[in-house]
Amino acid sequence: MKLLLLFLLTLPASAIVWQEGAEPQTEQEGEMRNVGKVFYSPLQVHGGTCLALGGKWVLTCRHGTEKWPPEFIRVSFPALEKKVYKVKKIHFPESGDLALLELGSKVKDIEKITFAEKEKVVGMKVWLGGFGKSGPAGDSKLNGTFHGGYNRVDKESGGKWSLSLSKKGEGEKQEATVAIMDSGSPLFVETKDGWKLCGIASTASNGTNPSYGDRSNYAKVQEGVKWIRSLVK
Repeated sequence: MKLLLLFLLTLPASAIVWQEGAEPQTEQEGEMRNVGKVFYSPLQVHGGTCLALGGKWVLTCRHGTEKWPPEFIRVSFPALEKKVYKVKKIHFPESGDLALLELGSKVKDIEKITFAEKEKVVGMKVWLGGFGKSGPAGDSKLNGTFHGGYNRVDKESGGKWSLSLSKKGEGEKQEATVAIMDSGSPLFVETKDGWKLCGIASTASNGTNPSYGDRSNYAKVQEGVKWIRSLVK
């Protein structure tokens, strides 16, 4: 029992936090319907987030998957269907916090994902979303419901995009950030050609409440596009 409790406490469970006074977005829009849940262990404990790219391919983070054998990971996409997918193989690039999950069967009815390769990201409006523990800073809810929101990227540092929550009454409408444990969730940037994938959640920093983060960092997808395309054909 003690070992099981330790196991559960160390899982990278999902969390998203939105600015005080902001109403969270509760439905995926367009290509954002592809956001899914990651389950770990034979117990299928919900512990992360992912993004369906097409066919049998799902993008998530390296640090949330590299210590797990493929047969211990499952994914699902609640906005698309109730099916839970098995993972056949996990692929990693030479460097960077990205991972591709190769599924045993195809995900149906997903939206096409376009990568932000040369577009400006710093200072631009972005969308992010996840499942699980959520709520305004300092007020936790655990309901497993999808929530999303908007923000702007503050800077690029160490190969990652970085953003934070604005003060109450400032920033984007529905402003949000992932908290400590929403590893693998996507970051989309708004461009003149629509929303494009620019990042995958990598790390978060705690605010005053240890259950939440006030800053988050995303692995830059543009640095892994060639690797992704070499597999996703």
